[in-house]
Amino acid sequence: MSEQRLAIGRGRPTLLYCFPKRSTFIDRDISLLGQRYRVVQHELVTGPSWQLPFRLLHQFAWLIRHKAWRHSTICHFSGYHAVLPTLLSHRCFIILAGSDCASIPAIGYGNNARRMLGWATRFSARRATRLLPVHASLMKRTTDYADIVPREQGILAFARGMNTPWSEVPYGFDDRFWSTDTSTFRAADLFVCVAGPATPHNRVHQLKGVDLLLQIAERTPGARFQVVGLADPDAYKGAPANVRFTGRVSPEQLRDIYRSASFYVQLSLSEGMPNALCEAMLCGSIPLVSNVASMPSIVEGCGLVLTEREPLLGAALCGLLLALSAEDRSIRSANARSRIVTDFHQERRANTLFALLATGD
Repeated sequence: MSEQRLAIGRGRPTLLYCFPKRSTFIDRDISLLGQRYRVVQHELVTGPSWQLPFRLLHQFAWLIRHKAWRHSTICHFSGYHAVLPTLLSHRCFIILAGSDCASIPAIGYGNNARRMLGWATRFSARRATRLLPVHASLMKRTTDYADIVPREQGILAFARGMNTPWSEVPYGFDDRFWSTDTSTFRAADLFVCVAGPATPHNRVHQLKGVDLLLQIAERTPGARFQVVGLADPDAYKGAPANVRFTGRVSPEQLRDIYRSASFYVQLSLSEGMPNALCEAMLCGSIPLVSNVASMPSIVEGCGLVLTEREPLLGAALCGLLLALSAEDRSIRSANARSRIVTDFHQERRANTLFALLATGD
């Protein structure tokens, strides 16, 4: 159990903010909201299932202590940590962001692939004042990208008949930090993929499409691929010689990697709104993504979309990107950055959240 006692924005109206596990995009939201609110945070740290009742009891005491019935609460993701806030808060907004709107039983991914977590996710979504999906596809979508993914996805595919109001509020990004640098050499043959805690034998390996990427690399000897953010880069034995595995890096190091790569690859089975994809595009990497959720719309006008989870098709698309002229690459790179700056700026997200919190809706 863990409570984040730091309150950002003292002397301002109180806003409670609950989440299951700290991450960079949650920290970014809290910092943005702290411009107008005193943000009091609670983290329902994951752990053994037998500890869940005690973690929820701890959250209950935290909500009572902070007089939740007087304040609005934002929950990042729907799930166990959102149940009590929807019951006790004056108003409760739930940010839908990915796993809470998915179910892929074949790899054990998604809240709705688990009985009790799925129940908590749907209960919270029904009880919320308003849902704030980072992309409209998290409400309801059909997918035929991969056979192992059930065709119907999105929270409405699981919470059938739900009528909770919702507003799309995309993530926002700092275009000053995630930026291009003309002094950095950009390798013409380098594709980068951020895959977090993937290992050859866990579900993230398939979820993030690392298995497919390795098959594509075998068929694209004229390209180099770099998989970044792994907890154990040495776990990938026997991978194609043109694939490099990198451990966890700082944001500054990651920015340098994006700047040095011509292309960014995201071949996930399921996504909400991938932060790494948008950050790489801000740094001028040309995107190649799977036909999943928000990604095709994000890369429209600057990248390519893999419509089927098929390595030969993926290799063909890599070949098309490698064959782009210097002028075409420059145009696509500029368009990639412009797309994120124009439509997914962090101030736009902040202003939308402020407006929704102010309306009393």
